[in-house]
Order: sequence, then C-alpha cells, then structure tokens
Amino acid sequence: MTAIRTTAPSVLAVTLEDAKGALRVDGDDLDAQITIGVKGIIADLEQEIGQCVMKQTWEVRLPYFPPDGAIKLPHPVISITSLNYIDAAGVTQTIAGPGYRLNKSRYASTLTPARGESWPATAEDDAAVIVVVQAGYGESSEDTPEEIELYILAKLAEQFDPATRLERDTVQSNFVTGLLDRCRSYG
Repeated sequence: MTAIRTTAPSVLAVTLEDAKGALRVDGDDLDAQITIGVKGIIADLEQEIGQCVMKQTWEVRLPYFPPDGAIKLPHPVISITSLNYIDAAGVTQTIAGPGYRLNKSRYASTLTPARGESWPATAEDDAAVIVVVQAGYGESSEDTPEEIELYILAKLAEQFDPATRLERDTVQSNFVTGLLDRCRSYG
C-alpha cells in the first residue's frame, strides 16, 4: 500500500493571530517565519500522531484488494472522493458509495465492502486499486482539536523562545508532548 498526499491543506491548524499571540509578537515583520514554523510543527505532529489535521487530499494505491477486506486510510476521513480498480480484464472500474462502507473509529479509518459484498478481482498492477480521500478534522482552524492547538502553540513558543532552547527536555516540554497522547493513532 502506498499513500500519497496530492493536495496539502489550504489553511493552518491555528490562526496566524493565535500564533503571534503565543509568541507575543506585534506587527507583520515575522509573519512568514512564524507561518513556516507552524507548518513545520504541524508536519512533525501529523507524523507523530499518524493523523491528518486540516483537510487534505490523499491517494491510496494498492496492488489488489486486501484479503481481510479492510483498506487502511489516512485518518480521520472526511469523505471518500473515489474508489477505482483495474478489473481482471484490464478495464478501469468505479465502485460507487453503496458498494463500500467507511468505518471510522477514534483512531483509525478503513474502507470495507458493503455488508454482504466482497471486493472484486483485480488485474496484476502496482496500482490496481486507487482510493482518493479527503482527510483531516476540517477546513478551518476552528475544527482543530484543542489538544492539537495547544501543542502547536506551545511548540511554537518553545521553538522561538531563546530561554527554552537549552532545556528541550524540561517538564514543560514533556507536558507539551503529552498533549498529543489522546490524539495518537497506534498500529
């Protein structure tokens, strides 16, 4: 299985105003640097927790439908855009919404055949199955879970504050990292 992000989020998980407030910055001189810092923290935290924060598009490619039936998707899934496969005859086919079921739990999103259905046979191809999904918590910084917002702002302050650079493993840093514990996808 290969998962490729094809469209990055169009908004940040925290507003620039909130980020500047966390840093106690007035004016616009550091806006670009702060934005880059926020993007870096978000990229790192998405890797850390195994989830997408803001709405983004992913393409999941498989050489065949999984024998156990479950296709693991980026989490959390907002919607399935398309599910295509190359059939045994080499023709690209589409499975419509009634043919599959999106299963969302707190920590994982999977796609399985609809009840009473099974996945069809596919041709031999590295990308015989392609699922396009919209993943993330939403399209606005208001949709960001509170723990993630607090983490981003605290990490940003830690990154920009010269006083904390020498003490990265302080009690505060461990507390900040612990904010993500409820958001992690394991497995």
